[in-house]
Amino acid sequence: MEKSSNINLGKIIVMTIMALIILVDCKTSSYITDQDSRQRQKMIRRYRTGINFSDVFVQLGSAVTTATTGLSLYSATESKSFKRLKLKNECQDTLFVNMITDCLWRDSSYCDIREIVIPPLKTVKLVAPLGATYNVYFRKDFDAPDDEKIEINTASDRIVRLGTKIINTIN
Repeated sequence: MEKSSNINLGKIIVMTIMALIILVDCKTSSYITDQDSRQRQKMIRRYRTGINFSDVFVQLGSAVTTATTGLSLYSATESKSFKRLKLKNECQDTLFVNMITDCLWRDSSYCDIREIVIPPLKTVKLVAPLGATYNVYFRKDFDAPDDEKIEINTASDRIVRLGTKIINTIN
């Protein structure tokens, strides 16, 4: 009886790891054409994933310790420093988007996300610093002289809808 429970536990662990790999791999950085911005997004995603995994294992270790010893240990989790953000193109034209902020990343470079090309009716999933204010510049024509601009804050906005008449954010 014990062998079958070990096999089932092993299957559960393997399936969980596979699901996490698939979920972590679901990203749309292919819409970012600027290499520096694409690399920064990858580094931020890895950093955020590492924090989330370490928090899970610390909490799991705390639960196991509590269950085995009866001693309740509380481990403070690290505060979230990054947030997922979605840019939705709600018009029938391709949008060219640049997101500019004054928030710095590790190597003293800004967390700007430049040269995002969003196909019609598609959504781009990004990771941005929590609480950062971004100026989002977008246009339908690559050679257009003027961009439309909105300002968002990642602490409150998680979905940004861009289009010709509808420009709004959803908390």
